[in-house]
Amino acid sequence: MGQRRGLAGGEGGRHRLNQAPAVVLDLSGAEEFCSDPTPLERVRRAYANLEPGSRLEVRTPVAEHAFAVRAWSGKSGIDVITDVKEDGVTRLVLERRA
Repeated sequence: MGQRRGLAGGEGGRHRLNQAPAVVLDLSGAEEFCSDPTPLERVRRAYANLEPGSRLEVRTPVAEHAFAVRAWSGKSGIDVITDVKEDGVTRLVLERRA
């Protein structure tokens, strides 16, 4: 069963009719490889490449990766508009402010 954290109004309470699809970053294999960049660095780089108003969807089965993304987002003032865990995979959607 899915678990929602800290969100009101579905997908963070913000709905835009013409919202472009999110860029998806799947970290499922990240725990299997000992290579650079680290999962959080991959998220930082992908976020940095977003246009204002765009979204990055991060998917990970590793609780520590999700925790690191939440902590980094909070410290960086980045909006996490979706934070859901379903079938062992956490889905975090970050929105770059316009």
